[in-house]
Amino acid sequence: LVLSDFLRPWLGGAGGIVGIPKAEILGFQFAGPIEIYYIILIGIFIVVFLAIRLKDSRLGRAWMAIREDEDVAQAMGINLVWTKLIAFAIGASFAGISGAIFATKLSTIYPQSFKFDVSINVLALLILGGMGSIPGVIIGALMVVGLPELFREFEDFRFLVYGAALVVMMQLRPEGLWPETLHMRELHHEHAPPEPASTDSIPAN
Repeated sequence: LVLSDFLRPWLGGAGGIVGIPKAEILGFQFAGPIEIYYIILIGIFIVVFLAIRLKDSRLGRAWMAIREDEDVAQAMGINLVWTKLIAFAIGASFAGISGAIFATKLSTIYPQSFKFDVSINVLALLILGGMGSIPGVIIGALMVVGLPELFREFEDFRFLVYGAALVVMMQLRPEGLWPETLHMRELHHEHAPPEPASTDSIPAN
């Protein structure tokens, strides 16, 4: 759809969008790498703050209820469709912030800039760091960005390395490197051995 000529006036078609101006606030242009770095930091702080506030809100608790059991959440009066749409819209807005920073940094953007490996990277950083954990997502992002630089000579086998790493993580540490506290307790409870039956009530012969 993006490559079609119908949307060329707005999305540039296969040629993408070129000549994107640099970010400018009150006459100050963020053109250099240091200025872009500060914009990224500000964007991260805003997104992390909103994510923490949403997680502790009524809407965040509704999301967690849907994640655990949709039927029970619906029985409690949670509108599944509306709540999921809000989650999708907020997630898309967060992605839009990063996309805007990415576009202003490069001044050009093409459909080829978002290939399949971008989705694989996002999935990998979530699983490696820990789903639902903000520190875990940061750690996962650092690993996903840093590891390819360490294994640059194996670039042709990147997907193979990612797949192997995900399988190992799911087997050895399914909750991730820095999991959400509630999710970690649930996983440990599932894998914990059953407690021995109490013998206090058994009468002695």
